[in-house]
Amino acid sequence: MKRLLPLLLLLPALGLVPKRPVPGAAVPSGSVRHLTLRINGQPVAADTSSSRFFLSSDHALRLNVVRQDDPDGEGLTIIIDRFPVQAGSYTFQEILSGRNRDASYRFGPVAAYSKSCGQNTGSVVITGVNAEKHWLRGTYRCQVCEAGRGARRFTLEGEFEYPVEKE
Repeated sequence: MKRLLPLLLLLPALGLVPKRPVPGAAVPSGSVRHLTLRINGQPVAADTSSSRFFLSSDHALRLNVVRQDDPDGEGLTIIIDRFPVQAGSYTFQEILSGRNRDASYRFGPVAAYSKSCGQNTGSVVITGVNAEKHWLRGTYRCQVCEAGRGARRFTLEGEFEYPVEKE
């Protein structure tokens, strides 16, 4: 054992020790579909086979998160116009700057829109982009309100590591 100790101490200097992966730096495969949804803080299962992220030819990004208990429903739709396909924070407050950033939610009889809220708060934060493999990583958070009398306010949020399709 005493003879092996000097050799073990030399391994890092020789670069022969396996390096630990940096958290969050792993490149996902093309089939990665991690998607979460919380409504007013309560977790709701997202349907990863019905949910879709689309990027149109004019660079409008559309995130469509569908609930697992309503795979044929519209779910949550967030639109970011003129998405530059890069990491960054895209907030709904900038809707007046000429960039269309809004959200809508439909589930059963409930229809709510970010534009119906007094404050159009919300954001999509892109923390990872792989244009070659067509996926995005990040978080989303928005408030949507039912239109009309007795309107309820919903806060929808979650994380994603998801493929992006061409629209």
